[in-house]
Amino acid sequence: MGGVDRDCDAGTAVLAALSAISRRLDELESPALADDPDAVHQLRTHVRRLRSVLAAYEPLFDAAVVRALRRRYRELGRELGTVRDLEVRLQAARRSLEKAREAGDLDPAELEVSRARLIDEDVEAHRLAHARFVDRQRMPRATERRTALTEFLTETPLMPEADEPARPVLARLLEREARRAVRRASRASASSDLERLHAARKAGRRLRYVAEAVIDEPVALFGDAAQELADAGKALHDVLGDHRDQMLFAEYMRRAAAHAAHAGGPAHALEQLDPAADEPLADRPPGFDHAVRALRRAARSWSSR
Repeated sequence: MGGVDRDCDAGTAVLAALSAISRRLDELESPALADDPDAVHQLRTHVRRLRSVLAAYEPLFDAAVVRALRRRYRELGRELGTVRDLEVRLQAARRSLEKAREAGDLDPAELEVSRARLIDEDVEAHRLAHARFVDRQRMPRATERRTALTEFLTETPLMPEADEPARPVLARLLEREARRAVRRASRASASSDLERLHAARKAGRRLRYVAEAVIDEPVALFGDAAQELADAGKALHDVLGDHRDQMLFAEYMRRAAAHAAHAGGPAHALEQLDPAADEPLADRPPGFDHAVRALRRAARSWSSR
């Protein structure tokens, strides 16, 4: 499928980007329902792309319609998140168990009990969560959600700005997203507040998706400066995402060890599987300050292009 013309209007360009995401959602739905490897993760990622692009370029469309559509897909994102979070936790648990086996520092019998607690229970929890996800996709609201997206793409309520040339309009809206990400990252830089770190992570992710929407086909309207924004957003999100995953897994390991001790089980092995569970994580992860500086540079480059 060919890309949009560089002289097209802003509404046409954004609708082309959204249509490409919509097609990818269609392609990923069956693999996710079948629980194919990485399919739930990919579907969740594209739901986030859809919501991010809708949010950033909302001024081109009827705001009420955009927000209603984003709410519908937020629900799907949460359903996928329940399944994906268990996948991530299982991956972390398997890595920890493998490292413990290779090190040989823990009693094999205790390690086996720990494996049963960490792996077997979460495998079953994942199976149930995925079955609930499948059931929900058979409900009328899932069909209504998909219909709402199709109607948005084919019968879009446009604002006057959507008829203006795409490049200056989308450049301005992308600059707004860059400023938003810098603000949130700056607030997190001055604080160890986990909520601010979480907000900065989401802003970085959204900036990446919004920039990529106007870099990649079918809307290849911008080049290196926009790619720098996308890369900076991704770097910030990755640094903070890894930190959050570590924090959540450490908390999970502390709870698992406490439950094992309460039940008279071998809590020691669980405590040793993840040393971070007994150590406070840094207020801000390594690489965070570097990622924020790169984001600020990218935002300045975009503003002065």
